[in-house]
Amino acid sequence: MSINHRTEAEEHLKVAAREFLAPEGDPTHALAAAQVHATLARDEEQATRTADMRDALRLLRGREYDVRKLVSTHIAKALASREPNRWKAGLELAKALDMADCNMDDAIDARLSDDGWDARSAWQAPDSAVPASDPWATKPDITGQVPEPVRRVLAEYLAAALLSKGDAQGVGQTITFALKHVGADFTGDIEKQITAITLGADPTDPPF
Repeated sequence: MSINHRTEAEEHLKVAAREFLAPEGDPTHALAAAQVHATLARDEEQATRTADMRDALRLLRGREYDVRKLVSTHIAKALASREPNRWKAGLELAKALDMADCNMDDAIDARLSDDGWDARSAWQAPDSAVPASDPWATKPDITGQVPEPVRRVLAEYLAAALLSKGDAQGVGQTITFALKHVGADFTGDIEKQITAITLGADPTDPPF
């Protein structure tokens, strides 16, 4: 059974007080015992506070690790999504954390690498990164990022080139496949234009 040193110190102080008031009393022994127990009580309290602080620090470190893991994973997924708005939000959050002296770049890069991405390219614009582990992976689709007037002009000229003979047809094929290779697939637009050239405008299309 453990000793309650605070209680023991109080009891010895009571004895010392009685000895002090008694004729020919000697409180020396009781005071010395009280001091020993008081010192031990302080040591126990300090040890308890130290243990509590150690537990609190361990808890805070665990929470910090969990938060860093969750936030770095969120940013990594945003960068890897290649969706422009989500990618931009992830990049801005990473920069804000840098300004707050809470850099998570290493954790973000580690998560990107674990998911098969070249971390350096994932930080670049959404139309420039592909999974590092698969050199044959399909490039991100940037067709929708090309302005409609540009798509229309390209489709018209490429359709005309593909319908021609000789070198022009080869050039048309080369350009079409090159655009598709970088993620700009105009196949549907070209096919529609070829149909319009060979068969005329679709009568079911609205006249505007």
